[in-house]
Amino acid sequence: MILGNSGLLIKFGDYGEMEYLFYPNVGYEAHFFDGLFAVYDKNIKWCWDFKVSQVLEDFYLKSIYKGRDLEIVVKDYIPISHDVLIKDIFIKNFGEKRNLKFFFYENLRVGEPPKENVVKYIDGNIVKIANDYIFLISSSKKPSSYQCGHRYDKDSAYIDIENGILKENDESRGVLTDSALCWEFEIDRSYNFKIFILSQYKSNLDIALEQMKVIKHQISNIKNITMTYYSRVLENALKNIDKEYLSYRKIIEKALINLLFLSDRSGGIIASPSLHPDYRYVWGRDGSYIAIALLLYGIKFPAERFFKFMAKVQNPNGSWLQNYFVNGKPRLTGEQIDQAGSVIWALNVYNRLYGNKEFLERLWDMVEKAGNYLANSIFKPCFDLWEEKFAVFSYTTGAIYAGLKSAIEIGISLNKDIDESWYRSLERLKRDVNKLYSEEKGRFLKSINPIFEEIDTSILGLSYPFNLVKFEDERMIKTAEAIEKAFNYRVGGIGRYPEDCYFGGNPWIITTLWLSLYYKKLYEILNISKYKDKSNQLFKWCLKYSFEGLFPEQVHKDLGVPVSALPLGWSNAMFLIYTAKRRDIIIP
Repeated sequence: MILGNSGLLIKFGDYGEMEYLFYPNVGYEAHFFDGLFAVYDKNIKWCWDFKVSQVLEDFYLKSIYKGRDLEIVVKDYIPISHDVLIKDIFIKNFGEKRNLKFFFYENLRVGEPPKENVVKYIDGNIVKIANDYIFLISSSKKPSSYQCGHRYDKDSAYIDIENGILKENDESRGVLTDSALCWEFEIDRSYNFKIFILSQYKSNLDIALEQMKVIKHQISNIKNITMTYYSRVLENALKNIDKEYLSYRKIIEKALINLLFLSDRSGGIIASPSLHPDYRYVWGRDGSYIAIALLLYGIKFPAERFFKFMAKVQNPNGSWLQNYFVNGKPRLTGEQIDQAGSVIWALNVYNRLYGNKEFLERLWDMVEKAGNYLANSIFKPCFDLWEEKFAVFSYTTGAIYAGLKSAIEIGISLNKDIDESWYRSLERLKRDVNKLYSEEKGRFLKSINPIFEEIDTSILGLSYPFNLVKFEDERMIKTAEAIEKAFNYRVGGIGRYPEDCYFGGNPWIITTLWLSLYYKKLYEILNISKYKDKSNQLFKWCLKYSFEGLFPEQVHKDLGVPVSALPLGWSNAMFLIYTAKRRDIIIP
C-alpha cells in the first residue's frame, strides 16, 4: 500500500509498517524507515503478532490488528497541505480493565546512501536530523517515556521495547540510530490518540517544531481540507466512467488515487514506487499512459504538469532519453523513439478533451521539435519498449505514426504551418508498414532490421491504440489471435512474449488489458460476439488480480500473487482507459 501528496510518498508493508518513504520528491530520495508499533501487556506483541487486515479507504490506509481480547485500528493518511503522516490510533479492549504500554519505533536511515544523523528527544518529540533533512515524530498525548539509541548496540530502542522499559537516553548519533516513544495508560473499553511524523527539507528545527504545533492545532481543518479535496476530485472523475463499469467504482477510485500519489509536484510521474525492481523514475511512455488515464477522468492538473516537465527535459533534437529522476536529471540514456511519439500522442488527447489553446501554444516548440524528430526516425533502429532489444519494432512504428498524426492535429488546432515532411512521413508509414508483415507467419512481426519473429503482445500497438493498421484488418486479427494462443499460464492472463524470463516470465496486467482493449474495439466494429466474450474474459482476469486497486506489473504464473512492481502506474492506467466513457478519444 502507498500514501502520498505529490511530495511525500510512503510505502507500507503487509503489517502496516512503514518500509520506506520518498521525500522531498515522489521517487527521490529514498529513506528506509522501519516505522512500526508494539503493545506491552505482561509481554510484548509487535504489529506482526496480530491478525492483520488492510484496506485503502478514500484517501487513508486502514489497518486492523486483532488479538484475543484487544483490537487496534490504525488509520494512516497524508494531508495535501503538509508533508506529514498522521496516524489515528484506536485501541479497543474486550477484556478487563488493565494497564497497557503502546510503543512506536523508528529506525529511519536518511538519504541515498544513508547518512550519519543525530536523533534527539526534545519536549515530547523525537527529532532526527541529517544534512538538509529533519524528521519529527510527535503525538496528541505526551509520551510516558522515550529512548534514543543505535539499532545494533546495547542501547537500541528496539531491545528496550522487547524488555518493556525505555532507558530514556535523550540523544544518539550514527547511521543506524533508532528511537522509540511509549504511552502508558489504563484502558477500560477504548483509548485513542494520534502520532504525527513530519518531514522537512532545507528547514531548521525551530521551524519544524512550530510547524508541528500548527498541525496539531489545525488537525480538524487539515483533515477536512484533505477529505474535501479527494471528494471533489473523485466526484468529478466518476462522472467519466462508462456506465457499463459503474459496479467497479471502488476499484476505479483506488486506481485513480494511486496515480495521483505517483504524480510529483515537479510534474514528473514515476512508473512505480518500487525499489526492487527500481522503477521510481519518469518514463515518457509510462507517464503518457498515466496522463491519458487521468485526463479521461477529468483530472487535468497532473497531466499539465507532466507535459511541462517533459518540455523542460526534451533533447534539442526533439527526442527524450529513456527515463529521468523527478528532478529532471537524466538516468538511463538509450534511444527509444516511441517515447517521443507517446508524449505528443498524450498531449493531443489533452487537446481533444480540453482544447486549451493557451496551454498548447506554450508547448508548441516541444511539439514541433518532436514532430521533426519523428519524421526523421521512420524505420530507424532503437531500443524496444521493454528495453531489451535493438531493431525496428512494430510498436515503435505505431507510436511514431500516432505522434506525428497528433503533432499535425495540434498544429492545425493552433493554426500553425505544418512541415510537409510530416505529411509525407505519415504516408510512408501507411505504405511501408507492410514490411512488418510476414506472409509466412501470417501475422505481423515484432521487428525488422534485424527480424525478431517471436510473438510479442506489443505488436498490437500497430493497431491499438495507435491505429496505423486498422482494427478490422484481417492481418491484425490473425496477429491478435496468435498472441492469445501463445500463452497458457496456469493462472491465465497474457504475457509479453512466450520466451520472457523477467521474474520468471509471467502474465502482465498491461498486456492482458492490451489484448482485451483490442478485442473490445474489434467487437464494436464487427459486432461479432466472440470478440466481446474474449475481451470480457481478459478484463475480468485483471479484476481478479487488481489487489485492492493497486494493479501490479505481473501476476505469478502459478501462485497468482503480485510479482515485481506494486502498484505499477501503467497497469492502473490501462484499467482506467478500459473503464472510461470516452476511451475512444485516445485513438489517433
